[in-house]
Amino acid sequence: MGTIDTAAGVVIRKRIYLDDLDGFGMLHHAGYAVLLDHAVLDFWVDAGWVADPGVSVQVIRALELTYHLPVVGVQDLDVHLWVDRAGRSSVTYRFEVLSVDHTVRHAEGSRVLVNLDPQTLRPTPLTDDMWEIATPLLGPGLERPLSLVE
Repeated sequence: MGTIDTAAGVVIRKRIYLDDLDGFGMLHHAGYAVLLDHAVLDFWVDAGWVADPGVSVQVIRALELTYHLPVVGVQDLDVHLWVDRAGRSSVTYRFEVLSVDHTVRHAEGSRVLVNLDPQTLRPTPLTDDMWEIATPLLGPGLERPLSLVE
């Protein structure tokens, strides 16, 4: 078994705790989405972003998960995430939940995030600061669309 390529994007280590497990001792199916949320937030906060609902609000438009092999018991996992597509006000994250040695892909999927204006709750362009912080997340060949650069 070889290791899974994680060259694009970032890898965030997360711990699975006893209360994350279902009655069979496996990570509850909804826990995978929470694991992704925590990894994404860890990346952004560690990069200096401050969540301020007076400046912008980000919501999930779509989430897709494919499960490959259950996570059993308390353990550390790596969440590999990257931005696969970007538009004016939205980005599509791709992600994998991996064993720490990157030989097992437990799950993979995608998540579409939309940036909203906090007053109108309508889509609004991603800011320059967001684009700057997101640079390590951008997948191969993905750049800020030129039509969005002023």
